[in-house]
Amino acid sequence: MADRINYETDARLFRWAIAFVWLAAGLLVVVPYYRDIGTHYLNRLGLPPWVMFATCFAEVALGIRVALGRATTWITILQVGAIVTFSAILAVLEPIMLASPFGYLTKNLPLLAVIGTAWLLEREGWTPRAAWLLRAGIGIVWITEGILPKVLFQQEIDLRIVAESGLVPGDPGEFLFWMSLAEALSGLLVFALHGLPLRILLACQLAALVLLPILASWHHPELWAHPFGGLTKSVPIIAGTWVLLRRS
Repeated sequence: MADRINYETDARLFRWAIAFVWLAAGLLVVVPYYRDIGTHYLNRLGLPPWVMFATCFAEVALGIRVALGRATTWITILQVGAIVTFSAILAVLEPIMLASPFGYLTKNLPLLAVIGTAWLLEREGWTPRAAWLLRAGIGIVWITEGILPKVLFQQEIDLRIVAESGLVPGDPGEFLFWMSLAEALSGLLVFALHGLPLRILLACQLAALVLLPILASWHHPELWAHPFGGLTKSVPIIAGTWVLLRRS
């Protein structure tokens, strides 16, 4: 009985973290920065502005449903379908988005993993496949965000944020390169480690997941209102890392 309660608590935490992403994506339309970016991409797709407001209304409704209800199969499929469709459209429209330093598209991978894990937890508890799905989602985001934006496709905004932080005395590009290797290695180790070493790694990742968005938004708070959720999607990743840390 106690185990069942624990599983339901973890699933509820995941649902709330996922709901936060949907609610933020819908409610932040009140911010002009959000609307400017949203309008830009709608224009590129040849769509009218009302599509953005209709989509935001649907995201708010979905967020409320996810937060208040169980992770049913149909609501899980709806979320997965929406995220995959959204990611595919943006990847085709602007491929460099796949290498965004804020993980506009790559963070959808751990988001999908958390959604799937919540669904599994409510049906079979903390089984090996639930644990490995969550572990895969947490590990892959460190690999993609380490290699793509920091090594293969370094971008000006990432270099500027490092320089503005005042914490790196040397060359920002070189710092990002070595940071990327550390991130990618930590992602690979999520798959390889067990027990205490894994818990230490996850604790370090958890601290980074809290610190990095703060540093990124220190001089650019508008990033929290970006319609593609580069920072808001950190919330379910933090929730997933926390649960994996407790369960390891």
